[in-house]
Formats: sequence, C-alpha cells, structure tokens
Amino acid sequence: MEKPMSRMCGAELATMEPLHRTRVMESLLVGRFLRKCGRVREVWESAERDWNQTLYTMTAYAMGAPRNSAPFEELSRRATYLMCLRERASLRRVEALLLGTSGLMHGEFYNDRVVGLQEEFDYLANKYGVRAMNASSWNRRSSYPAGNPIVRVAQMAALITKDDYSVDALLEAKSLADVERMFDITTTSQWLSVEDGTKQSLRLGKEKIHTLAINLVAPMQFAYGEVMRNEELKERALALLEEIPTEHNRLVARWTGEGVPSVNACDSQALIELSHLCDEGRCAECPLGRLLARKK
Repeated sequence: MEKPMSRMCGAELATMEPLHRTRVMESLLVGRFLRKCGRVREVWESAERDWNQTLYTMTAYAMGAPRNSAPFEELSRRATYLMCLRERASLRRVEALLLGTSGLMHGEFYNDRVVGLQEEFDYLANKYGVRAMNASSWNRRSSYPAGNPIVRVAQMAALITKDDYSVDALLEAKSLADVERMFDITTTSQWLSVEDGTKQSLRLGKEKIHTLAINLVAPMQFAYGEVMRNEELKERALALLEEIPTEHNRLVARWTGEGVPSVNACDSQALIELSHLCDEGRCAECPLGRLLARKK
C-alpha cells in the first residue's frame, strides 16, 4: 500500500520549479548509479580484476533481473566465463553447459534435442567438475514467456557466443544504437518450449536490451573509466542513460501518476531510487525528504 508521505513527495516534486526538480533528480540518480558502479567494482575485485569475467557475471545478473538476478549470478560462478570461452565455438555446448548447470532442464522437456543437451552437459560437467543447481532456486513465475528463466538462460548462451560479445565491444559502444547491435541475438530456437508449448525466439526484446544498457553497459563503462581514469568513458556512460527512453514499471508509475515528468532513463532511475528510499523510510538520506524537512 502506498504511504501518505509518498503522495506528499510526489505532489512536491511535480509542482517544483524545473531547475530545483532537476537538482533533486540528479542527486537521486547519482546515488543509484554510483551504487551500481560500486557493485561492478566489487565483482571485478572478486574476479581477481578480470574484466571479462566481470562482464560475464554482470551480464548474468542483468539477464536475471528483476526476479532471478541471484540464481543467474550463482550460475555464472558455477559455469564460469573461462568454461564458456573454451566451448564458445559451439552454441549447442554453451547451451548445454548453462542450461545443465542451471538445473532447469530436469523434468521439464522430453524431446530428443533436450535429451541430447543433457547428455552434452553430463560430459561437460565431468570435464569441468561442474555441479548443477537446484531448479527450485529459480523464480519461474512470469506474466510473459520471455521472462521464463529457461528462455533467459538460452538467450545468454546465444549472446556470449556472439563474436562481438566482449569487454572491448562494450567499452566502444558510443550510443544506444551500438548497444542494440551488440545485444541483437539473431539465433532462434526450434526446440525451446515453455509450459504452454509455444516456440520461443532467442531474440532479446528492445525493452530488455534497454534494461541491459542501464544495468550493465553504463555501469561497466563508468566503473572501467574510474579504474583507468578515463573521463571520456565515464561521460559516455552517463550520456547513454540520457539516450535511453524512460522505463515503464510500477516504481516509476507511482511518481508519474502524481504528475512528475520522466523522459529518459536518468529520470526513471532517479524515480526508482526515490521509491526505494521512500519505502524504506530513509527520508534523512533522500534529497527530497531533506528538502521537505527544511520546509516544516
């Protein structure tokens, strides 16, 4: 249930002078974005400062968002980037490695293609010493077929076998169009089916690609720019957010419904941050909350 304070904050933000609102929104965005970049740095350190493994882990985390980030990250730890790199010449083998490690194939499919993938995984599991996850680790409730974790894992397999899936390609992305090309998966699956029996394409939707740009590409570019002291790359990461259309979800709608404008991802990310601060009662840490407190 929405809190009364949320409505008061929404009304205040909606009627605020544009310059003042911009300052509040920028402060909210910076807090959220720097935390994401800090997360990249943490993964980088845990990956022994290997940027390729960092990209792989962060890709998994972003592919799983919003409901399966944790199991996707666990998948990336068990079926590592190095394993995928060694099998990268074969989409079938990478599919087998990731889907087998996820534990999602067990008891779900019975066609010849999946039986073959399971046999392939058994070989790879023995080769690399991989232990499969429990299928119960995954949240399989989704209102749309593409959100099924089986589909997302298969999409990730298709993505990381692309020639231009690399840290270099990600760092060279200068626009949203570049990002869309990088994540344009053209492989289609003639075997993958979900509970309703429909065939699923492995093409990532534009909305998911935009989410990857927000949660993967921009933070990776900025974090790399920080480490390498490359200010141009950091500025490019922030410019990318300005190019991405606003997100449409309940956290953003909560404020736009009060009349707060949201044009691009900078705006929607700021509003998502505001939602979290509001729900957690962290008014003292919120630039809008502090502003309202001073008015009392």
